[in-house]
Amino acid sequence: MSSHLEKYFDQRVKNIFNHLYDFEVTGEENAMHDFRVEMKKLRSIIKFLRVVYPKHQLKKAAHSLRNVFHEAGVIREYQVLQQWLEKNELLVIEATYFPRDEQQKMIEAFRENTKDYQKQLEEVIDHVKVFINSTKEILYEQYLVDLHAQLDDFCNKDLAKEQWHEMRKVIKQWMYALNWVDNDEDKKDKDFPYYNKLQEVIGQWHDLEMFKQEFADKQIYLSQDIEVQKDFSMGWEKLNTSIKQKEKQVEELLAKEPQEEH
Repeated sequence: MSSHLEKYFDQRVKNIFNHLYDFEVTGEENAMHDFRVEMKKLRSIIKFLRVVYPKHQLKKAAHSLRNVFHEAGVIREYQVLQQWLEKNELLVIEATYFPRDEQQKMIEAFRENTKDYQKQLEEVIDHVKVFINSTKEILYEQYLVDLHAQLDDFCNKDLAKEQWHEMRKVIKQWMYALNWVDNDEDKKDKDFPYYNKLQEVIGQWHDLEMFKQEFADKQIYLSQDIEVQKDFSMGWEKLNTSIKQKEKQVEELLAKEPQEEH
């Protein structure tokens, strides 16, 4: 009988290739988003295996998957930024610094390389599957306990903002790992709602910080165009206001015990 991890892995493989094919055919944002989510889940499995086995045995697989994930991430981050610009009606900045035709070029370049990405992913999957098939289930459970202990440690510290994103990575890893053990839906870990909300808000905060960095990298503040200056002034204010709101939400959540969310 297949273990929970083997079943989870098989589903990830099926979904990854389905979403990659969908994006190759349609170039739609949802297909790219779903493709990246599945790669995150596959990366979480490799991260676990590199705890169990010597890291060098999975180094190539981790590197190959990271490369594809990065290429997809460039497109996805551009899409998310454009959505924020449009939502806040910063259309001059979008047209001047983040035009849709640039996004289309990224999409077309990715789609042209789909067969190469598929080959890389197939090699990763074939390699990783060998390790999954020989990994005892007790190791999943021990790993899950260790991740939860890391989360408890984070919650017991006075975390600096620079540590929030790292905490979010551990939360996501723990949330994925819950699927690898015998964990009925009605018995799901009591801390799940709290940590899910926390990682969601940290993710929103991190996105806003990334937008702010994009504004700085493009040096939009140096533009002499009056319309750009107007958009920049409004956008910068919106970013700072939203960041402060998200920071407050994160701090309020971190000040609570997980059980207080129930």
